Amino acid sequence: MPLAHTTGERGPVVTGHPFDSEFVITGEQQEQFQRYGFIKLKGFLNGAVVGMLQDRVGVELTRSTTNAFTRGAAPFSKVQYDFEAAKTDIFELLERPFFRQTLTGLTGRDLFLTFELSFEVEKNASEGLPWHVGVQSFGFQFAEEFGCTLWAPLHPIDASGQRGGMAYVPRHVLSGQFVYSADLAVVEVLRARERSGRRTSVQDYGDLRAEILNSPVMDELLEVHQVEDDFDPGDVLLFDKTVAHRSIMLGEGELSRRSAYVLRFVDAASRYDLDRARALEFPAEQYGKGLFPYKPVTRQHIEIAEAGAENGDLLSECAYFSDRDRRLLQRAREA
Repeated sequence: MPLAHTTGERGPVVTGHPFDSEFVITGEQQEQFQRYGFIKLKGFLNGAVVGMLQDRVGVELTRSTTNAFTRGAAPFSKVQYDFEAAKTDIFELLERPFFRQTLTGLTGRDLFLTFELSFEVEKNASEGLPWHVGVQSFGFQFAEEFGCTLWAPLHPIDASGQRGGMAYVPRHVLSGQFVYSADLAVVEVLRARERSGRRTSVQDYGDLRAEILNSPVMDELLEVHQVEDDFDPGDVLLFDKTVAHRSIMLGEGELSRRSAYVLRFVDAASRYDLDRARALEFPAEQYGKGLFPYKPVTRQHIEIAEAGAENGDLLSECAYFSDRDRRLLQRAREA
């Protein structure tokens, strides 16, 4: 499947901060993102940024737990959603002109940083996640509102060799937008089963959610149209929240483990969806007790409400984000 070239143009040399870059997007890249819903940006992050992210992820993954994903064995060797370290370096990256202009230029929107996270996979062991969209990571905004992910692998990925990256399907082939509605319906199905006297489990919850995009028919459709790219540290993938994607196992080869760093952004005008956040709390409330209690990988979706947010509030103004002014990426305004 032919895709737009993924290397940005080079603009005027920008100096003054070690994170600065000459990276400039092309019109072709803007067109690809609007059609496909994703774009690989080759050489987007310089060595100083990559080193900072590797250090940051190395510290955070030492706190990792992997008990929140419930389909079979843990899909990742380590995963960390709630970073404890101060975001000083991340905010400085967001303030770099190349970073702000690239993301707002590709999306055509002002953006607001919500969360950062990291995943690690182990060779021949971590299966990762099957086909999915970001119902968990974007479970705090209304389904129709824009969200996107910046995915930065911190080790090389050879799509024709050891692999260990991701596969993704162009949005114009099949958009995952419908999954956000279907995910709410899953909770109602389980409640209906309980009302009828059928006892449910967290495995039922995980199976129902996963099967939305992983039935035999959907799996074949998505696999035929999937795209899988090579990556070097510094390359990133930007994709919107409707793009169906899955993990690719790290096979035999030189790397024993592969980690990646992730930033989640929403449209700065996005609003808080309390009903969706409560639906994500369902498994914790329903299956959070007993011999093998369910423990969510994150509660950020409902912690926003616990910090005082009400349904419909602008996420960019919620008190949960105490440093919210530094999370905003604004487009350049014409004079």
